[in-house]
Amino acid sequence: MDTLKQKIGKVFSVYPIAVVALVFGVIWIISILITSIPSWRMFNSETYSNLLQIEDGNFNQDVISANSSDIVSVDVKTAQRLGDRTIGNIANASWYEVDDEYNLVSINGEEYRISPLEYSGFFQANKAGSIPGYVLVNAKTQNAQYVELQVPMIFSPDAYFSKDLSRHLHSQYPSYIFSKSFFEVDDNGNPFWITAVKTSHIGLRGGMLENTAVITDAVTGESVEYAIGDLPQWVDHVHSVSYLMNLLKDHYGLQNGYFNFSNTKKYRTAYAYRDSVREDEDNGQNNEYTPFDGYNSILTSTGEIVFYTGITPTNKAETIIGFVLISPKTGKAKFYNVSGSEEASAQAAAEGLVQNLRYSASFPTIINVDGIETYFMTLKDGAGLVQKYALCNVAQYSIVVEANTIDEAISKYRSRLGMADINDPSDDTTIAETHSADGHVVEVQTAQLEGYTYYYFLLDSTDDLIFMSSIERNNKQPIKLVIGAEVSIEYHMSTDPEVATVTKLDFK
Repeated sequence: MDTLKQKIGKVFSVYPIAVVALVFGVIWIISILITSIPSWRMFNSETYSNLLQIEDGNFNQDVISANSSDIVSVDVKTAQRLGDRTIGNIANASWYEVDDEYNLVSINGEEYRISPLEYSGFFQANKAGSIPGYVLVNAKTQNAQYVELQVPMIFSPDAYFSKDLSRHLHSQYPSYIFSKSFFEVDDNGNPFWITAVKTSHIGLRGGMLENTAVITDAVTGESVEYAIGDLPQWVDHVHSVSYLMNLLKDHYGLQNGYFNFSNTKKYRTAYAYRDSVREDEDNGQNNEYTPFDGYNSILTSTGEIVFYTGITPTNKAETIIGFVLISPKTGKAKFYNVSGSEEASAQAAAEGLVQNLRYSASFPTIINVDGIETYFMTLKDGAGLVQKYALCNVAQYSIVVEANTIDEAISKYRSRLGMADINDPSDDTTIAETHSADGHVVEVQTAQLEGYTYYYFLLDSTDDLIFMSSIERNNKQPIKLVIGAEVSIEYHMSTDPEVATVTKLDFK
């Protein structure tokens, strides 16, 4: 009988290459485990949850006010519908396709959805040799145009061989781990690729953060690395949606450890908590769907481009505890504390107004209507074209309106809230004037309207003006809003001159 040593010798003599491959494979697997295990989330939950620092935002200061000239009304899907049809007349159009990215960018103070052309295949790329231009869709007017470059692009993520952007970057920075590349143009229309660099912050393989980015000239291939805080002003996108949403996922999902079976203080983003499609609730069938993207791009009051997503409990309850605005350029995030319906409920409410037309609602963005958190949506027909606009109150999604124009929708929404519109002759927009008052409560009554509790009270500092406050304004009202309580409020006059609608209430 052969000894073990003899058996091993026979195996090596018969299968030398297979044995060597097996040995190296085992060593490789062991090395992967040794370097990966110290980075696992179950051992570093607190560190992962703190990779992203989130500040508390000020809604009235940060979120853009309701004005048709400032609201971004074109989402990615609408831009795809509009932009993809602009290249039919270019030379050799069959060689190219339009990338589906359509990121929101600012060019010389105007907001656009931008997307480069890409090759439609290997043989087309070999024949063309370069990419002649890109597509712009105005994010407010929906005007789409193809822009031809004076000098075509050579380097691209979908090019081949030495022109492939990833291969080109790795030849310039061999030791770097690169993230997704974004296409942008500077204010002079010159094309560039912005690619973030990933570095590990937990062990050897975990906690990948993007602290620098490489900007590559799409024509010459010249690259320059920047710290995130030192990027040129025209750059709008460095971090991908998935990267930012994963940071949010770890932040809200690991606050109380990895093994948090009770889900104590555990939340998730709208980007993650619901499937990408939603069952049609009218007929209960699975053959009708409404898109649910979980995020959208908006402008802040300072003109910064940010991603918006709601934060909801992990049990998929149809409610939010607040929302986050996070910058794809800087990676900085702000949280806004507001309770109300989640985005899919707002979509369903808006679609219910036009159910006979079978329009679908876009994933909402958040806007500021005189201090009130409000979802903004577009309503699209079967061809994906915007036909109407809808506004839905975050706190009370039964308050929802639709109209043919944004201005008309805002006006109808204010009327639905009981706000009096005040027209400024020097401006063609409509605003509601904000007032403030401090005083002691001298009388208080409650009423139920549309399923919500409202408080009606008088202050000793005003002359017989009745203030109407929803329970959503301050959940301490059932206990603290009593005769003698000292409060500080902000309000708008309603259509009834004796009644004012409270938009903010604080107890002193």
